[in-house]
Amino acid sequence: MITENIKRFIEGVEYAFVASADAHGCPHLAAGQGLRSPDPGHLVFEAWFCHTTLQNLEGNPSIAIAVADPVSGNGYQFIGRIERSEEASVLDGYAPDVEIPGMPQVKSRLYVSVEKIMDFSAGRHTDQPL
Repeated sequence: MITENIKRFIEGVEYAFVASADAHGCPHLAAGQGLRSPDPGHLVFEAWFCHTTLQNLEGNPSIAIAVADPVSGNGYQFIGRIERSEEASVLDGYAPDVEIPGMPQVKSRLYVSVEKIMDFSAGRHTDQPL
């Protein structure tokens, strides 16, 4: 359960790091912004996710999200599943003279059902759920 203290913490951290894996278990990391908790069991955030992240989550909805204070290195890790995703913004066309081919053209909003919350730290910690 996402408590009010955890909610305030995550909403005050600029970036969230997202781990996904394909059907063969090959991991992939991405970053998102604007992590928020609309209720004690869910997270929502947006990013210009690359194709690999979106393909992984389409085939394997399991996700890990980590947030940490950049000064202390302490934060939280959330394990869950994507409930749904939607387009939050779409670019108005592709500019081949300016953009690298394959750059994301859609900003995605992910809705995550949280199954487990753990401390996340560069220091001593356990992987026991809070």
